[in-house]
Amino acid sequence: MHWIDKEVKYLMEKYQTTDPFELADCLNYKLLPYPFRRIKGMLLVVQGVTIIGYSTSISRRQQGFVILHEIAHRRLHQGLNYFMVLENSLYPPGKFERQANRFVACLVLTERMPQPGETIYDFATRYGVPVDVLREIEEVYGVK
Repeated sequence: MHWIDKEVKYLMEKYQTTDPFELADCLNYKLLPYPFRRIKGMLLVVQGVTIIGYSTSISRRQQGFVILHEIAHRRLHQGLNYFMVLENSLYPPGKFERQANRFVACLVLTERMPQPGETIYDFATRYGVPVDVLREIEEVYGVK
């Protein structure tokens, strides 16, 4: 089992939830809604307090993915702060972003499988998962 999948499994078994708002509360992370203009979310750790800021200008579902993405960074990449940029940059996502996306996809899609012949787009759409997030684990699900 991939190390990120193990972390997801641990969190799910311990807290019995995949809801981003509930999970943040269980982890004692402070959520800060804010009308960001250029970013969807941010992770900040100040004196041991974890703060996840998320944009109020995106849908509730997108807010959930942003929160999970930032939880992933906190769990997987201790000691670093990240910004999940609203628009694509000129650079491809780095290793840490791909790892955070894998974490989100595994958490949201746990125990869900694509239907025979289903494309990655259809599978992602069915569960409201951004396709770029699902691409990080397409080899796990065997979808293209």
